[in-house]
Amino acid sequence: MYTRVNIVDAQFGADGGFDSSGGCSPVSSRSGTSESDGSGSSSNNADEFCPDPYPSGSDPRVDRAISNVLTESSACVLGDIDRHQQRMLALLPAFSSPAGAGARADALSRWLAGFDVGWVLDMDPSCSSKGGESLPRREVGRRVRAWAQALNTMERVFRLRHRELTLKQVEALGELAAASAGAMLKLAGAVAALGSSPSKLLAVLDVYDPVLEAFPILGRMFSWGPSHPVLTAAADTLAALVDAARSCGRDLRAFVRSHYPWRMPLGGEVHPCVGFWMGYFRCMLRNHIALCFVLGGGGDDDAGSRGGDAPPLAAPGGLGLVAELISCLEAVLEEKSAALAFPGLRQVFMLNNTFAILRRAVRSDLRMFLPPGWVRAREERMEGYIKSYMDASWAPVVSRLDDAGGGKKPSAVIRRRTSRLSAFYTALENACSAQRCWKVHNPVLRGILRKTASVNVVPAYRRYLEDHPEVEVAVGRTAEELEEQLSNLFEG
Repeated sequence: MYTRVNIVDAQFGADGGFDSSGGCSPVSSRSGTSESDGSGSSSNNADEFCPDPYPSGSDPRVDRAISNVLTESSACVLGDIDRHQQRMLALLPAFSSPAGAGARADALSRWLAGFDVGWVLDMDPSCSSKGGESLPRREVGRRVRAWAQALNTMERVFRLRHRELTLKQVEALGELAAASAGAMLKLAGAVAALGSSPSKLLAVLDVYDPVLEAFPILGRMFSWGPSHPVLTAAADTLAALVDAARSCGRDLRAFVRSHYPWRMPLGGEVHPCVGFWMGYFRCMLRNHIALCFVLGGGGDDDAGSRGGDAPPLAAPGGLGLVAELISCLEAVLEEKSAALAFPGLRQVFMLNNTFAILRRAVRSDLRMFLPPGWVRAREERMEGYIKSYMDASWAPVVSRLDDAGGGKKPSAVIRRRTSRLSAFYTALENACSAQRCWKVHNPVLRGILRKTASVNVVPAYRRYLEDHPEVEVAVGRTAEELEEQLSNLFEG
């Protein structure tokens, strides 16, 4: 018999412990920092659920170290607007009419180097489209961040100073701005030309907004007409970015299925891919307006570009995109869990992972993009995993106590009952031995599973002993000792 323990009746206590006093779901009761969900995140900062924002398969520790160095140097470079303005004034003569192409090229190189983006001059987007790597995949995130900061600062420098200049200086400044903007578009073009990958989609979204916002401002500032080469190139680049994002969008489900190594954890704990992908979805949503436009934007050609009858990735306002991708992740976890053959381990694995997904969703900005009933559906699914765990793991153990039939002689009955009790002890020991090595990091879930096992096994064992006092109980096998044994499960 299965005694139901409702997971919705559990919540986090003030000390992070297990509280069965009733109330809300353990994953939705509080929004602050609490216990680990077992997915390997130990940070308590606001971005604890965010991976490296441009996952590429490289060591995230190396990527973070590179990012930290960049941030420190960029803070010095980008924070001194006045110094940039003084550099600008010194370089303007090179962009006056008499100056030659060599002087302009040298001045432009020095101007961009002052923003830490001199490398844009060496980029050739056509290389990526021909199979080359003009933008090293490992440096996508680092370069996009530096590029976005530099473009924003350049626009501020131009805006704050150009009205104080002479007419001739304003004309030279317009030439500098046009040359700078054209060079900066090389990065955007290189991102659009990269091969489809999760990191490319994030880079496209991070590049799209700055191009969309900064270039029209520059056009108005310097009275560039719509046919100006820079604005024309910017429009072409935006179109290429939209095409690139939609191409990656069509591949998102395939990315979820294949991008992360799918080696299964032996103890049923949270798979590392959960932290990776849930953090990735958060990174996508930091540019959710651009995301909804480029992936779910209207257009008569959208259906055809998705191929056949493939559903759109984003419903109006972006709703549906997150839920769909999370459902894809859950489906892959369900498929992969079939490899866990030990009775009950598959259910523990899915319970751990569903809890981790739910906790990461409701405690982040992802929750704003989830449809009504999404949380409740996962809670019910978790309850189902607990019941299935009991059916697979402990129901066969308790069934050893079934006393079917009767013997003709009392001695035969006692022998049969003793043998049945020995079979129960063996099955119990096998289950406990295996499940002590399983991992349920979250104390709420661990408490629920232990309590569920205890309330289904211990009372049945106690009733058997009460109904058959003639059977000798082995040393260390009282009901209380059995309950203590079950309390040591899932320690890993």
